[in-house]
Amino acid sequence: MQETFNKTNGETRTLIEQMGDNIAAIRRAQSGMATSATDTSSQISAMGERTTATNSRMERLSEQFAQIKKLIEDIPKMPTFTQLTPGNAEQLFAAAYSDYSRGNYDLAISEFKQYVETYPSSELADNAQYWIGEILYAQKKLPEATAEFEKVAIVNAQGDKTRVALYKRALVLLELGKKDDAVAQFLSLTKNYANTNEATLATQQLQQIAPEALAPPPAPVTAPAPVATPPKKKKP
Repeated sequence: MQETFNKTNGETRTLIEQMGDNIAAIRRAQSGMATSATDTSSQISAMGERTTATNSRMERLSEQFAQIKKLIEDIPKMPTFTQLTPGNAEQLFAAAYSDYSRGNYDLAISEFKQYVETYPSSELADNAQYWIGEILYAQKKLPEATAEFEKVAIVNAQGDKTRVALYKRALVLLELGKKDDAVAQFLSLTKNYANTNEATLATQQLQQIAPEALAPPPAPVTAPAPVATPPKKKKP
């Protein structure tokens, strides 16, 4: 009987221990669920904070965009070349060059021409005339380009763009197949603008296309002085 009691008591203890383990497991699960719920709540809270921050950032960006838009609307539009008045030489040249840079060739030509006509004595007048030739060359209007390049020397024979324009004119003449005219222009550069970079380039071109043009002229042949003959003596 004692043996049976001990056996029953042992089984009871085992069951109690198992129940204790189960209870502990349940408590751990509950704790985990609580922690998970807390984490989920924290995540939801964090998401809410991020959403609030995003909305706030979007509001700020919207305000900044509205300010930028207003600033752009308040900026006065650049006047066209027809609106520019005398005294705005630099502005006119800048507008013309800006249009040239953007590929607005016809407008740029009109502006450069107005500059030359309005400010013929300006230091930039030869530059403006030069760019007219460059634009026409870019448009493949070669005959017109040669004519406009030639005008640079008329605007200012000693301008910083004059030598460049005349050299470009000679190159365009070569493209047009007008070799004799090109040679004449190259020779003019070597004589009228000696010791310049363009004169050196012109000489190099002449060495390739017409080396005979660089040959020194032959020395003039001088006729021998006539020998004086003594007068004949009269007979007595």
